[in-house]
Amino acid sequence: MPTELAATFNDMTVLSEDGLDVFLLNLDQYDDAPPYYLDVAGRRFAYSSTTFPVKGQGAQMPGFIREQEAEGKLVLLGERKGRYLAYIHDPNAETDDEGGEE
Repeated sequence: MPTELAATFNDMTVLSEDGLDVFLLNLDQYDDAPPYYLDVAGRRFAYSSTTFPVKGQGAQMPGFIREQEAEGKLVLLGERKGRYLAYIHDPNAETDDEGGEE
């Protein structure tokens, strides 16, 4: 079972919700379980363990996205079986992954 998936912005659509625009990747096209990591344009997004129903998500999802963006993080969504899966990229954590701790 793959734990990561490479995608491009051309593979995604844009979801406009409550004044926000967020990239959305349809994960229903893949037979395997959703990946933990999405690699997009040189950025690694990790699954945040946060999901929202496609129907009736109300203000919860936009509030979550705004909170992440306020912390400087990027959010994209994967759609799988009637749910939006939130993936997060933290640009500040990127340097920690490469050099390790001294």
